[in-house]
Amino acid sequence: MSTTIAAYYSDELTGWNEAILFYNEEVDELEQKLEEVIRRNSIQGIAEKVETHQALLNHTSEKFYRIQLQIQQQEAALKADSTLLDDTAIKNETGQKQNDLRREMQAAEKEYIDAKFECYNFLSGILKK
Repeated sequence: MSTTIAAYYSDELTGWNEAILFYNEEVDELEQKLEEVIRRNSIQGIAEKVETHQALLNHTSEKFYRIQLQIQQQEAALKADSTLLDDTAIKNETGQKQNDLRREMQAAEKEYIDAKFECYNFLSGILKK
């Protein structure tokens, strides 16, 4: 009984979940840094600029949350009685869903990296003042 495809998909899903947990930790740290800027900075209009960056981070976090829900569904589709399915039991829809998830994860990671860059750029500019 071969479970190569299911095992590969399952490993990929696990990797994505671990990456999302890491990204969420980074988002929390960035949000703390942004909140600290508001608390200690008296620059007029700084709160609005910080809110813009917090909104970017929140948007990526929401995307990651939706992906996590899809990952859970995909993990369930790969198993029967908590055992990975045989390759012959993997349906075309399951493979297509994995491909769709892969594309969504890649897009979300790119969006997150861009948001993170923007936040660090903003924070470094504020800290120079």
